[in-house]
Amino acid sequence: MAATAVRKPGSAQNPQNSKNKLKMRKAGAKIKNFLIAVFVLVLVTIIFLFFTNQYFFKIKNINISENGKYSYEEILKASGISMGEELYGIDVKKAKTNIKEMLTYAESVNITRLPPSTVNIEIKTEQGFYGIILGGDYYIVSEKFRVIDKIKIISNGVAESDFESPEGVITLETDAIKKCYLGEKIEFSDEDIFNFLKDIIAFFKNNKDNAGSISEINNIDIINKFNVVMNYGDRFLVRFGLFENIESKILNTFEIINELPDYAEGIIDMTEEKTASFRYDENVAKLYKSNKNRRG
Repeated sequence: MAATAVRKPGSAQNPQNSKNKLKMRKAGAKIKNFLIAVFVLVLVTIIFLFFTNQYFFKIKNINISENGKYSYEEILKASGISMGEELYGIDVKKAKTNIKEMLTYAESVNITRLPPSTVNIEIKTEQGFYGIILGGDYYIVSEKFRVIDKIKIISNGVAESDFESPEGVITLETDAIKKCYLGEKIEFSDEDIFNFLKDIIAFFKNNKDNAGSISEINNIDIINKFNVVMNYGDRFLVRFGLFENIESKILNTFEIINELPDYAEGIIDMTEEKTASFRYDENVAKLYKSNKNRRG
């Protein structure tokens, strides 16, 4: 009698179960590889950010353009920007405001970041053209009629009559000031005076050959706009009368001065439109100051 083989339960593998197990192993390997990749990516990112924070995007260079007025140190201090700061952590708007408030000659300020570690500061300054004494202070006004400086006079023990204006700045004698604040545009109560002062600026811009002569103009008295008087280097007292046709009057004044000897001092009368006269007088400076004192 032949023997019959008996198959024990579970002794033969089910093909379907084998496939499922294989799929699970592959899926587990994928998840494992994915987790390893994520871990490596996070680790690399942390290392990159660490070294970037330590060595990159930190300010190492601050370039400041030449401006003719303020030094590198003055601009750097006013900006509030320091070496070692985060490049993209600086407040550019605040730095610009700081510079304009502290360095009042600054007309415009441009600050740019240059990765990985450089800041460029470009500053454009204005020059003083007019000066006005108010309440014991001397205000300097630019060609664009912005008040760019304020100099204490009385607190420094200097009398107004003895104060010497900065080179190239014409001191105005006028009582037509409506508004005069540092950093803002000056305003006049008389539009005629404003237009007159604009004409003088335009004259020197359009006559470059005579631009150097502005340094010799000490004062222009426009208290009375029908009797304008100019003090030229404490050597000549020029009477313009009405401040009409100011360009031709100034040109004629310079022509007369150029024809006179270097030692000449006196009064130049330009009140007549067609004629001009000169009278020698060695006390021009005293005469001008005495007129100011008598008027006051």
